Amino acid sequence: MEDKNLETQTSALPEENKQNALMAEDLERVVKFFHAYLFNPASLPEMPEVLRANALARDAHKALTGLRNALQMTKKGDFSYTVDFKGFVGGALKALQANLNHVAWLARCVADGDLEQRMDFMGDFSDAFNSMVQQLKSTLSELKAKQERLMAEEERWQLAMHCSRDGLWEVELDVSKPPYYSPRLAELTGYSPEDFPDMRGWTRIFHPDDRNIMEIHQNLLSDDPPSSFELDHKLLCSDGRYHWFMTRGMLIRNPVTHRPTRVIGVTADIQERKEREENYSHRATHDALTSLPNRILFDDHLKNSVEFAKRNGSHVAVIMMDLDKFKPINDTYGHAAGDAVLIAVATRLQQNIRESDIAARFGGDEFAMVLAFGKNEWQGVTKVLSRTMVALKKVVLHEGHELRVSASMGISICPEDGDKPKQLMQLADEALYFAKAEGRNACAFWKPEKRYNVVHFDD
Repeated sequence: MEDKNLETQTSALPEENKQNALMAEDLERVVKFFHAYLFNPASLPEMPEVLRANALARDAHKALTGLRNALQMTKKGDFSYTVDFKGFVGGALKALQANLNHVAWLARCVADGDLEQRMDFMGDFSDAFNSMVQQLKSTLSELKAKQERLMAEEERWQLAMHCSRDGLWEVELDVSKPPYYSPRLAELTGYSPEDFPDMRGWTRIFHPDDRNIMEIHQNLLSDDPPSSFELDHKLLCSDGRYHWFMTRGMLIRNPVTHRPTRVIGVTADIQERKEREENYSHRATHDALTSLPNRILFDDHLKNSVEFAKRNGSHVAVIMMDLDKFKPINDTYGHAAGDAVLIAVATRLQQNIRESDIAARFGGDEFAMVLAFGKNEWQGVTKVLSRTMVALKKVVLHEGHELRVSASMGISICPEDGDKPKQLMQLADEALYFAKAEGRNACAFWKPEKRYNVVHFDD
């Protein structure tokens, strides 16, 4: 529409003016064509007729087409465009193509690990590229050094794990990730690493009465777990028995968020050590021959019983006892026979008292007992003493010999006779000597002014 108006206007002009108007029209079309060619990213415009007949215009059109194609391919990383025209633009494109191909080749070399390549033909870009390669080389060198250190540490860790007598484990607090249990831990517990429970299932193998390990396990699953822990505990092993172990553990946190992520630790078998400790403890508080509590454990039990009686209004009987006619057995049949009698006496004392009471051996043929009873249980105490005296007089067989003993006992009562352990034992001792002086085989209850209440037992 615009062209028709232009033609109508042109036909009305003088001939010279018509030529000028046509030249202006062609110039405008040429300018629009080249503007679109340079700046329009879409499809190329059709070349005006006025340019097709011009060889220079055709050359310019060819150069622009080649430049557009080269730029589009370069933008996609393809540097294989063809330059089939000469001149400044063609030379510049070929130089750019050569440089970009060389840059791509250098990048591939660097990607393949050749960090000795350098660029020296693109000014500031070369400096930046070379600096990047140098930094990569330095970083790679540091990584290799760290890798070598990690490999050395891994070898030491593997050696330590192989040589260690302890079991190693690592458990993720995120239970979706599998835990790690070392082969040694599997040997100690009898479970294979696959059968060992995850952290939330540990309670299945803890001893139900072990409050310490239960508390630590609960804290590890809380929002504020302990940073480390160490304790002795029992584990249910594959043989169905509980064994003693010592476990040390440490919490690992995320270095960025500081949130706890996993727990690592070692578990050692301490069954033998615990057995030795229990044996030493038993030997320290029990008589070696009879296994009865000794004076140390007796004193402790008496102290606790007296304090309990004071708080609850109950009573405690303290009984000191010597065997009658024991020395002749030793002299006649030897110490082995005497030991057999002492063991039999200890067994019979244990059989005739309650679990809350205690019978102890002080040494030689000296024994003692503590009996607890309520306010109106005097008759029960007398029954225990009578039953015990009858049991003690039963024959002890040793190497074909029938050995017989009896016992004399002195008794004091808390709180009637006193409320201090040492005082009660002293009064019971005085009553014992009175019972022996009265002909032995008797029980004497302490009374003030030596008015002892004596109970005799038939031989």
